[in-house]
Amino acid sequence: MQRRIDRLLDQAEEAADSRDWKSVLGSVAGVLALDAENEDALAFREMAEKASESEPSDSQPAIAPSGSATTNGAATTGEIPSSFADGRYTVLRLLGEGGKKKVYLAHDAVLDRDVAFAVIKTEGLDEVGRERIRREAQAMGRMGTHPCIMPIYDLGEEDGQPYMVQPPMGGGDVEKLIDEADGALPLEQAIQIATQTAEGLAYAHKQGIVHRDLKPGNVWLDDDGAAKIGDFGLAIATDRSRLTVEKLMVGTVNYMPPEQATGGEVTPRADLYSLGAMLYEMCTGRVPFMGDDDIAVIGQHVNTPPVAPSWHNPNIPRTLDSLIIRLMSKDPDERPQSAEEVLQALEAVDLSVTEDSEGKEASLDSMAGGVFVGRQREMDQLKSIFEEVLSGKGRMVTLVGEPGIGKTRTAQELATYAGMRGATVLWGRSYESGGAPPYWPWVQVIRSYVASTEPDVLRKQMSSTAPVIAEVVADIREKLPDLPEPAVIDDPESARFRLFDAIATFLKQASADTPIVLMLEDLHWSDRPSLMLLEFVVRELAQARVLIVGNYRDMELNRRHPLSLTLGDLTRERLFERVVLRGLQKHDVQRFIEIAAGITPPAALVEAVYSQTEGNPLFVTETVRLLIQEGDITAGRGTGGGTTSWEIRIPEGVREVIGRRLDRLSERCNEVLTIAAVIGRQFRFDVLKQLVENTTESQLLDALDESLAARIVEELPNEVGFYQFTHALIEQALIAELSLTHRVRLHAQIAEALESLYTDQTDAHPAELAHHFSEAVTVVGDAKMIHYSKLAGEAALSAYAYDEARVHFERAVSAKERDKMDAELAALLFGLGRAQIALLDFDDALANFGLAFEYYAAAGEIERALEIAEHRLPPAFALFPGATKIAERALELVPPDSHDAGRILPNYLGLIGMQYGDRQKTFRALDQAIAIADRENDRALEFRSLAAASITVLYHDNFVDRGKEVLRLSDRAIALSESIDDLGSESMVGYVRLLMLSQSGESGSASEMARLALQSADQLRDRSQMSRTNFGMSVVPFFQGDWEKAREYADKGLFYAPHDPRSLFVRSLVEHETGNAVEGDHFLDRSIEIALSSPRGHSFEYSMSAGAVAMASLISGDVSRLPD
Repeated sequence: MQRRIDRLLDQAEEAADSRDWKSVLGSVAGVLALDAENEDALAFREMAEKASESEPSDSQPAIAPSGSATTNGAATTGEIPSSFADGRYTVLRLLGEGGKKKVYLAHDAVLDRDVAFAVIKTEGLDEVGRERIRREAQAMGRMGTHPCIMPIYDLGEEDGQPYMVQPPMGGGDVEKLIDEADGALPLEQAIQIATQTAEGLAYAHKQGIVHRDLKPGNVWLDDDGAAKIGDFGLAIATDRSRLTVEKLMVGTVNYMPPEQATGGEVTPRADLYSLGAMLYEMCTGRVPFMGDDDIAVIGQHVNTPPVAPSWHNPNIPRTLDSLIIRLMSKDPDERPQSAEEVLQALEAVDLSVTEDSEGKEASLDSMAGGVFVGRQREMDQLKSIFEEVLSGKGRMVTLVGEPGIGKTRTAQELATYAGMRGATVLWGRSYESGGAPPYWPWVQVIRSYVASTEPDVLRKQMSSTAPVIAEVVADIREKLPDLPEPAVIDDPESARFRLFDAIATFLKQASADTPIVLMLEDLHWSDRPSLMLLEFVVRELAQARVLIVGNYRDMELNRRHPLSLTLGDLTRERLFERVVLRGLQKHDVQRFIEIAAGITPPAALVEAVYSQTEGNPLFVTETVRLLIQEGDITAGRGTGGGTTSWEIRIPEGVREVIGRRLDRLSERCNEVLTIAAVIGRQFRFDVLKQLVENTTESQLLDALDESLAARIVEELPNEVGFYQFTHALIEQALIAELSLTHRVRLHAQIAEALESLYTDQTDAHPAELAHHFSEAVTVVGDAKMIHYSKLAGEAALSAYAYDEARVHFERAVSAKERDKMDAELAALLFGLGRAQIALLDFDDALANFGLAFEYYAAAGEIERALEIAEHRLPPAFALFPGATKIAERALELVPPDSHDAGRILPNYLGLIGMQYGDRQKTFRALDQAIAIADRENDRALEFRSLAAASITVLYHDNFVDRGKEVLRLSDRAIALSESIDDLGSESMVGYVRLLMLSQSGESGSASEMARLALQSADQLRDRSQMSRTNFGMSVVPFFQGDWEKAREYADKGLFYAPHDPRSLFVRSLVEHETGNAVEGDHFLDRSIEIALSSPRGHSFEYSMSAGAVAMASLISGDVSRLPD
């Protein structure tokens, strides 16, 4: 709800800036419906109502400018004024100036005392900002007095500038105290200041006031050194609700709570985080996080735990060390519950208890995590791209480099920046190990969005796409339980297109409210369906506020890698931008060590680390981590000139570094991690518990805590009991140490444990179970692997993930003996054949369909056999030898004039017509189908039969005869279309009429038919129909010599089917016709590549490509491609 309120307030503020008072009132009404006492909304409403009554003229501003020519205007022009408030406060001298105020030492003539007179800066603020300052100052005045809070003597305003009068503080602020100490404050003094600050916070929080900007510069000391908190709410008052990042971060970045940085709910515990950061600095002499810019520091506040303060100051007792770490917890719920609890903890700190620093084991708490250096150029590029996205220009960018080069860390940095700019950042990851369901990265992205979005908002943003997306993301139906079921689509390509279109539409609609950044990790491990969805979404989001950031290892790719194909297509269409990450430079390595270890590293250490790691950030991180653990780097070493050379052995490979880190863990911890690695990159505690022998639950938790402390694994946010390895290389290193026998046995144990865990829900996790049972076949046999692979294959088919389905079915089929056909193998072959048809692997699909069909026919399972025979087939399927046999055999199994025969005839007549060109058989089958349709009153069967016959005639009759026959058949079909809901057949009929009319020179009629055909295809949202119809539409302007229009429609056809030889044919010829031979050859080469992978001599793809070569040679005069 808070996010919605913030969004509405932002809209109100934008409207107020443009003086659109009607829109202001509309946004305010939305806020007050959620929070009737929201002060910001009430202030906006009052302002809008007043402005609506009497809009000030352009020449008469509502508030005098801060630089007006008055005595007090000198407060902002650099001159020291003589007095304020009609002479009551005589200015003695300027005390100082900060980002938000200018403070003078003045004498109060009425009460005869010296005061600090603070003039609040209002430059750049509109009326809303000035009003907020007034409210905050008044709130301070109403808060009452407390010895640990700066009192307010007086509040006022002159010439539009607010002022505040407070007592002068002779001790200055804590920031000055730390600067002058040139290091840590004495611990007694640090604890005293923290205690008094906590007392002030406790009082303020009881009054319902949160400071929001607690830092050393806002805590003042009197002459006796007593601390008082000042500037309550002033910082937030002088910031708008959504300022630019630069303004928001000034002076606050080092102490900012993560929830405040990311736009979350700010509660009193936010002040406790800031108190922890301030206490950290007082005790160590340095801020908790360092970086090359504000975003790098904030990124660590959001993502990285701080180094234990005792690393920088070994005199800090364990109790104080722990308190500071608790105060700086990322999750507000893990911090102390209140300022009173902090006071109790501070009182319990005993500085007289000392610990033997020699006995302290080097800990990873000694090293700062999340260090980000040396990527300024890349970040500038990424920020620029993101700013374009904010203006409505959807983009994709890839982060490319070797393992450990910092792709994820750079993405995190961009995520922090985007989050601060108001974007929703969603993460999806691919994994090398199998077992993940289809579209897994996208499922993760959508699940995250669904979990964080209120049902009414989600329903509005998803609208009609929700039922379709819910087929692959079940969380949607849990959040919106009353969703209808989506319409059934038989054609797999159409079903997949509908899913892709639904996801793209949802992202566009959601980004209209809030910009969206999709972080897709490890694309080199993505399944083909996920990559196909990526291609589709990227093409659809040109006008959406969506940024897709994908990272991948370029070393993993070759020409045949699925990602190479995806990136190749997107590159040719200039739809994404690559950001290549290389190793850090030597000065970056120096800065890295300085921040990570808290030392000034000597040149010899920098040289040693740089030469061994070549600047790979992961290698640098692991090497420095190991040096700290082994005691070669300590807080005091390297800061002086005593060490002139570093002869320590730096590990040469990151696997060795990881191995040595693992060696430092206990034997039990290593055993637990090894089992977890076999489970996968992500693993669950309840599964692990069943696998680790001779270990209690408490001991297992201790082992996981040990690995968490060593940063080998991390807990997944918002999912109790779920963990993942911090890097895939750690998981791989653990698995590599296992013998094959041990690994296989662990997979068997994991599979059985998962079955036990899922009990009666095993069918909901088939891919995961199939993966582990397949790895354990030599131990447990193949029965369960086959069972779960079949379920996983069917689930993948339902999700239109045909590549994944093929993998599952092939794995199961390979375990069966084909010469021992049974019902199980027949079902697997039918599933595999369906996946292969969708992937245009017609030869193998035909063979598998045939085997499955013959088994069912012989076994008397006629209904199963008919399901295979009536499965909807693309026209090109008929061009493969033997394609008609299944339909012919099926017709032999049923009475010739039965309705079951009618189910087979549309496929049959299309197959015999396309394969043999047998006009008589085609029309006999057509007449038979129509007779059955008439008898059964099945007009849908008649319509489908006529459509199949029309396209058969188009491709195989001679030109004169087919023109008449196509028009006759299509006329009959069109007459039925008004009463039959079969857009697929309707689109097909329109397509054949379009081609026939265009070839006959009837361009006017052809153009009208093209429009109608495209309208039908567009309503159907069928990918194959859209590609086919756009090709047909390109033919009309091509024959007219309108090359630009022909190019436009051919490009649209390739958008829906990038490998369609028809549209490639047109694109190649258009470029050759217009003299662009290089571009024409590019499309020609793509067409030839498709032809070479197709059956030679009779296939549609081959004939189209051969025709393109011949015609391009004729146009250009280049005959080099023609055969001798």
